[in-house]
Amino acid sequence: MSVDKYAVCPCGSGKKIKFCKCKESIDEMDRVVGMVNGGQVVPALDRLTEVLQTHPDAAWALAIRGRLLLDLREYDSLNENADRFIRLQPSNPLALTQRAAANLFRGDVEPATEAMLAALTESGRDVDAFVLDVSSALAYMLAQRGVFLTSRVYASLAMMTTGYKGGQAAVSVLQQLNTSPTINQLIKSTPTLIPRPADVDWAERLDEAFSLLENQKIDLSESKFQSLRRTLPNEPSVLSGLLMCAIWRGDTDAQSELFKKLSTCDSLDEEQRVRFRALSALVDPTSPDLSIKVLKLEGSIDNADEVEMSLLADSRLTSLPSNMLGSLRMTDSDVPPKAGFQILDRDKPESLDQLPEVKDVAESIALVFVYGKQTDRDARLEIHDLRPKHLQEVKDKLGAMIPSLELNESESDPLPLLAACQPQVAIIPYQAKQAEAEKLQSELMMARLGRRIAETEIPFLDGKSLIETADDESLQFERTVAVRLLEQYDEIVSKGDEVMREVYELANLSAPTDLHPESSEAEAIANEDLNRVHGDKLDTETLIYLLQRSQQVAATPAMKRFANQLIEAELTEEQQPAKMLAHMTLVNTAKQNDKALEALENAKAFAEANQIPTAQLLLTEVGLRLAAGDPEGFQNTIQSLTSNYGNDPEVMAKLQQTLIAYGLISPDGSPRNAPAPQDPAAQSEAGGLWTPDQGQPPTQEGGGKLWVPGMD
Repeated sequence: MSVDKYAVCPCGSGKKIKFCKCKESIDEMDRVVGMVNGGQVVPALDRLTEVLQTHPDAAWALAIRGRLLLDLREYDSLNENADRFIRLQPSNPLALTQRAAANLFRGDVEPATEAMLAALTESGRDVDAFVLDVSSALAYMLAQRGVFLTSRVYASLAMMTTGYKGGQAAVSVLQQLNTSPTINQLIKSTPTLIPRPADVDWAERLDEAFSLLENQKIDLSESKFQSLRRTLPNEPSVLSGLLMCAIWRGDTDAQSELFKKLSTCDSLDEEQRVRFRALSALVDPTSPDLSIKVLKLEGSIDNADEVEMSLLADSRLTSLPSNMLGSLRMTDSDVPPKAGFQILDRDKPESLDQLPEVKDVAESIALVFVYGKQTDRDARLEIHDLRPKHLQEVKDKLGAMIPSLELNESESDPLPLLAACQPQVAIIPYQAKQAEAEKLQSELMMARLGRRIAETEIPFLDGKSLIETADDESLQFERTVAVRLLEQYDEIVSKGDEVMREVYELANLSAPTDLHPESSEAEAIANEDLNRVHGDKLDTETLIYLLQRSQQVAATPAMKRFANQLIEAELTEEQQPAKMLAHMTLVNTAKQNDKALEALENAKAFAEANQIPTAQLLLTEVGLRLAAGDPEGFQNTIQSLTSNYGNDPEVMAKLQQTLIAYGLISPDGSPRNAPAPQDPAAQSEAGGLWTPDQGQPPTQEGGGKLWVPGMD
């Protein structure tokens, strides 16, 4: 089949082949396209090399060659191809995108972003699919680096372009950004442009800059915004335009500076200013505003065995599980520690036969590792995860046990604020049932998390805590910023309303009022306000909409509230699936296994009463029964599945996949003798519980966990 001369040329010029310079090598194009469509990639590359020797200005050949090199991951050759392409056509969007791709896959994200912006500026109304493919890859890489707002705009570009069929990668990036409980709600949406005042003499200039920005002409719009800023340095609409340009560029320093500048604009209401100040810290993954200082101590010792015995004998130290030590190496060539200990904030328990009361649960204030003598190093002691407030206490404790010990102090990588706020529960092997341990974990968080947050030192509060600054009126704005920022972490607010209520009280601040919107106002509700919304004035369709929105951004308190309201509401026959969605929401948001099973039983009862298939519910129950250590319930669930859906190959395939995931059967269907591991979803749940027979214990980073046997 010959190439259609009236089709758009693949060189990226936007012209039809008949009117493009590439028409001179049209016959070669026809041949190469046929080879590519036939899967002959390497012969096609060889032929393209020959074509470029004969027709050095055949831009189509450079365009197709670049795509093939990218597919083959030949990034050095892709870079050379891009350089030649750009020399031939400096403003060709495909050439610029090839340069972006070559930089991106070599790990050079900043130049890749600049090249991508240039490609978008040079693109016409219809952006080429190749540009969108690389845009999705750039979004993924930026998300991995914590540059969330920039990742979002590039993923959104690919996902929302009409006619583009490769948007699944972009959708996946956005889902990860939206559903992570450790990503702040404030950063789960792109800031909107602030409207300009009416009837100003610079209106036309600003509107033109806005128009260029909306069409992804970032370079052109930014120069206009900068010109406006020289005469209007404090105008919010101009600053918001520059902010969007900085987001597209991936310039987190500029984003932080502009958010901070917006937070000082008196023309904005105080709540806007508070959120802008919080965002100024959140946009930078290495922001000093959200980085908590952590210390490391190191000192030589004479005899590692004697030191280990001394540490074992102390009432405030407890040893780490031996299977944890092997993984505690910075590189594969490092030697793991000979022994590891936690320094506790109180005496270790005398008995492990039962769980302690909440008030008696020990926390870790530092980790101590003992290293034996090595060929090139003396025996030594290392202390990690040490906060400055515990420095003297730890030095005194170790000095009393090892009088000759001289410790050298240095700074470790800072701890993220969210992790610093979590109680560092010590890893102690209590004997208990899982339900008991989960109940204690929940009670522990409720009892300690709020005060722990309020006691955490915060850099933009002059390194002081909310409690220490509670009566300092000069820091009231900064305190408000800190509390608003913290309450937008689902990892915190999902623990219960009482947590943030206590934080507000300790910080001497008033919590924002609850919202009772009308249905017509629902779409204007910001992500960060969802948890404050009550649905007493909303119709059923709006409740369903807000439940789905809350699920998309992992706003757990809102999900629970809307789900409960839908379950209690009178729904039409067409709306009944929404009630099932509400039941499953309560299953998925339950923090304790027994609560999840209780919600699941309610869901099953509703499904059976309304003749709704229960296959997915039963598959969910398999995991919950395993996690609960309930063999009888597990067997009953399997029996229900096989009895009701044994002839459904899709359901049986999912059951097999589930059992393989839990280690109960091999991929060929044969049973395994090894005990099943913890539910993967439960393992990933921050603040969850862990037992010795689950394998590798969790680290202390991001909050400790109770360790109790018998939870498989």
